Amino acid sequence: MNDDKTVSSMHSLLSDGSLYHRAPPHLRARVLAGLSRKSRRPPWFSWRNLAIDRAQAWAGGGLAGIAASALVFGALGLVQPSRTSMLGEEILSSHVRSLLSQHPVDVVSTDQHTVKPWFNGRLDYAPPVVDLVAQGFPLAGGRVDYVGHRPVAVLIYRYQQHPIDLYVFPAAGSPSAPVAYSADGYSMARWHQNGMNFWAITDAQPEHLNLFVRAARTGQGN
Repeated sequence: MNDDKTVSSMHSLLSDGSLYHRAPPHLRARVLAGLSRKSRRPPWFSWRNLAIDRAQAWAGGGLAGIAASALVFGALGLVQPSRTSMLGEEILSSHVRSLLSQHPVDVVSTDQHTVKPWFNGRLDYAPPVVDLVAQGFPLAGGRVDYVGHRPVAVLIYRYQQHPIDLYVFPAAGSPSAPVAYSADGYSMARWHQNGMNFWAITDAQPEHLNLFVRAARTGQGN
């Protein structure tokens, strides 16, 4: 049945009083007003349209949420480890390999004047070698290892029965702040001095490594 015809019939019934029970005037006015509003509703309006509108709104919100999530996870995916942390992992691996090796020292000597010249021709720089025996850290020798995409000097010191590997190589970029930390049961420290980067690692206690770093920095002139 056409909505306009239904509304017209209801208007007639309410107006001429042919309903069995005449509605009170105020109620009849409210019903007529409601029917008038309904007659003004656009012909294309339906509950199906409303349902479609709500579904589209929900879908739009869902897609927006998915897009936002993709942006967040995409940003997380762009986060890369810093060069310093990657270098620290390389040095840790290098130190562990040396402990497992049958020849962890290439040149065995407690004399800095023997160890330092040994690096000539093996590296494109001259690593500083200091004698720390008076501070309780005797020199045991040195070796060449490969970290950070280049050959580097490794000086081997000892604290009692604990080897301390000191990696020395030219600094690239701006100097980094001194840091000491533990990783996988090893104590590690790094600092920048006189144009060189120093990384020290040992299985000794952190307080013993701190004493070594202090002695090494003093021996280098700072």
